[in-house]
Amino acid sequence: MRQPLSLSSTTYSFLLYIFGLMMCSHVYGQKKIDVNYVDNNAFEIDGVLDEVMWELAVPTSNFTEYFPIDTKETAYQTELRMLYNEEYLYVAIKGYAPGEQYKTPSYERDYSISGADIINLMFDTYSDRTNAFLFGINPFGVLREGIIYGGGVDGDLDLNWNTKWIGESKIYDGYFISEVRIPMSAFKFKEGVDRWKFNTMRSDTQSNTKSSWSKVPQNLNQFNQGFFGDLIFERPLKQTKSPISVIPYVTPSFNKDYVNNEESFDFKAGFDAKIPVKNSFMLDLTLNPDFSSEDVAASQNNVTQFEIKQDETRQFFIDNGDLFNGFGDTKNALPFYSRRIGVDTDSDGNTVIVDVNGGAKFTGKINNKLRIGALDVQTGGDKGDYIPANNNLIVAAEHKILKKSNVSAFFVNRQATNYEYVYEGVPDSISRKTRYNRVVGSDFNFFSEDNTIDAQVYVHKSFTPGVTTNGISAGTDLNVEKRKYSLGLTTQYVDEGFQSDLGYSKRVDILRANPNAKFRIYPEGSINTIVFSASNNSYWRASDNLSPREIYNAAYVEFNFNSGAMLSLTGNNSFIHLSKAFDPVGTEDDAISLPIGDYNYNDLELGFQSDKRKALWTEGSAMYGAFYNGHKFTADVTFQYRFQPYFTLKLQAQYDDIQLPEPYASDQLWYLGPTFNFTFSKKLFFNTDIQYSSQAESYLLVSRLQWRYAPLSDIFLTYNDVKTTSPYEPIQKGLFLKINYWFDINR
Repeated sequence: MRQPLSLSSTTYSFLLYIFGLMMCSHVYGQKKIDVNYVDNNAFEIDGVLDEVMWELAVPTSNFTEYFPIDTKETAYQTELRMLYNEEYLYVAIKGYAPGEQYKTPSYERDYSISGADIINLMFDTYSDRTNAFLFGINPFGVLREGIIYGGGVDGDLDLNWNTKWIGESKIYDGYFISEVRIPMSAFKFKEGVDRWKFNTMRSDTQSNTKSSWSKVPQNLNQFNQGFFGDLIFERPLKQTKSPISVIPYVTPSFNKDYVNNEESFDFKAGFDAKIPVKNSFMLDLTLNPDFSSEDVAASQNNVTQFEIKQDETRQFFIDNGDLFNGFGDTKNALPFYSRRIGVDTDSDGNTVIVDVNGGAKFTGKINNKLRIGALDVQTGGDKGDYIPANNNLIVAAEHKILKKSNVSAFFVNRQATNYEYVYEGVPDSISRKTRYNRVVGSDFNFFSEDNTIDAQVYVHKSFTPGVTTNGISAGTDLNVEKRKYSLGLTTQYVDEGFQSDLGYSKRVDILRANPNAKFRIYPEGSINTIVFSASNNSYWRASDNLSPREIYNAAYVEFNFNSGAMLSLTGNNSFIHLSKAFDPVGTEDDAISLPIGDYNYNDLELGFQSDKRKALWTEGSAMYGAFYNGHKFTADVTFQYRFQPYFTLKLQAQYDDIQLPEPYASDQLWYLGPTFNFTFSKKLFFNTDIQYSSQAESYLLVSRLQWRYAPLSDIFLTYNDVKTTSPYEPIQKGLFLKINYWFDINR
């Protein structure tokens, strides 16, 4: 008989130690930049800096190395100069380097900076160390912009945020110069302030260094806003009127449905709008949105019992999405997961895509402490599949407390809007969805002033017709990040009746504890750090006298090299109690599933990563060991080749060889995901994504030609091809021409 769990004195001591560390966190010394006022806007943004106005700017330098050593000033320095007025912020950057062999994978805006040269400017305009605007430019004048959220603790960056700004670069002998002009209307700030928080980070591939203006310890993320310095403006800032942006689109398309032997020509039109309210709020509207030009979400083999959570790729849901998507445990228990909107299930449990008819989003800050937001989206239904139309709503608020911590609350509501129409006269044998599902909750997030200590406590409750249990999802998360060690403890409770139709709940009816620890060594020579780690992740069934459900123990060692390469070895011990029969292979409908019972097994995993500055690099892992009552070998590898800056090939390959004893299913599963990117200029791009899955017996090809014919305005020509692979037969083909234009209406 399984024994109930009792918390040990060791656990209590661990908790007390972490809370004690919270009381003694500290902040690094703050740097500052004086930003002078300039009346003249006659700058030519060309990377030359020959305007006399630049003589008014106060130069600043003394960048500190972040990698490979964080205890000295970097050898190849960066100089910054800034000027401003009511209309624009001007930034000049001079970056020294040992040569002219700068690297960029692409000329495409918002490109990946992995293994590339870049300098990122980061502005915390409310000085609350919660969110920051990021503007990046490289020596070739390629731009990127985004929003840092979550205080930058985990490096969370949303590159789907867009605004109009310009920047150009020019390469000289031994250095490059980048010149930037950012409209003040691109920022959100309170009128009358005379300082923002600021930092900038630079990656120099030739000297193989990363550096920052305000020092950041290597064990923390460079986006960490706890280390931002000060921008001090010569005069208090005046509020600027941001333009109203309207982005209409039209999408004529041709589709061929091979299953039903149907062809159709369609025409779709709609628009997005961004309406600033004062200088602190934004109203986003979308009507009849079209997602044919959005990026393809990555896929993979799934040999677990759980749904794999995928990233959101639709821009309307991503902008300011951290206010809505950041509640709870983001990996295991999200009360709101925006990818649920636009996806439903029919009466047989099959996934069905439903129309997104329109939506509105209102976000902003009432003051330096209070941030609010509401997102409301209407989706269509299908009476034939017994799917009602739904109104999907989330309202959220976040209030800053202490130095940089916050308490937040939310309300989520999924409400069927034509329930009676869909289910009128439907027999009881057809499963019905509930009229509504609601979730309310609150999170408390603690951050020390330098973000080396963070903690979270959350309590959420769901309301669903017919559910009589308490419907609670609650948890805590405590983390300590010091230079030589890290400590963490996550706990979680989810009631068996907790349900969030617009959320992501990996498990219900569980109690969980997950202590973990890391220890770092910084040797001299070619090895940058050696990391030793151990963790335990245990789940107990809450409704069954805390009987064990899953227990995962892991210990690993990781070697990080100064070149950027990595090598790791992990030993895993897993215990799983199957409460229902399960087939991990999942390729045959009539396969005999593994029976209910206990399974205990071990495996070894080798992880690796090569130098991403090279034209050809690879990363991934290989694992071999026991698997339930059999064995499994897994290889998950990504290769990338770069022909700078015109062509990039990226291949994700996953192979699972599962061998279980008779009569259970065994198979070799493949997932292949090559991506081809061609950059013809800074305005013309072509990319193709291919996804092949032997487990899902599917083949997907998406090719897209993009022409940025005006600022933030594009023409997309997209071709889709979907096939089954067993047998190899076409399912659907489509050709989409999407044209949008970004209008700015100045007020």
